[in-house]
Amino acid sequence: MVRKYSMRSDAANKVSKNFRLREFASKDGADEVLIDDDLLTLLEAIRSEAGDKAITINSAYRTQSHNQAVGGVWNSQHVQGKAADIVVEGTDPLTVGQIAEYILGNRGGIGVYQTFTHVDTRTKKSRWDQRSGHQVVVSGWPGWKEDDMDISKLTDEQILELANRMTEVLGKQPPSD
Repeated sequence: MVRKYSMRSDAANKVSKNFRLREFASKDGADEVLIDDDLLTLLEAIRSEAGDKAITINSAYRTQSHNQAVGGVWNSQHVQGKAADIVVEGTDPLTVGQIAEYILGNRGGIGVYQTFTHVDTRTKKSRWDQRSGHQVVVSGWPGWKEDDMDISKLTDEQILELANRMTEVLGKQPPSD
């Protein structure tokens, strides 16, 4: 359920165990803040899976005008209170994407960027990689848990993606003796 809050009256109040309302506010100073209960549950689960490391929310709820000003898509999950762009203390964005993949499974959105990870609670599955500066649709971010990497469960597309990622990583390593 998406709930409406007021920054004037609730800014310092906790909306979950580890998050306060002000962390979700639109950066344009709007009073109203929308937050999906499932987003709070997702963020708490990511924090727990990451070893209770602090999460910084770069952007969560956005008013339509602020979303437009920052170049967001017209149907952004941020406008609906269902998305957050996050940084987990001491954790790279890809690993955060893998944690979110483990939690979300076949639902929600995950976008991995150079400096942050986008997570959202849409009903359908959507995954993308924006680390290169260009958005590339991917099938997912497996690998957080051992059982998450059962190759027999991977699709051909996921195996090819994994092989490409491994080739990229190995290509960056200096040759060994």
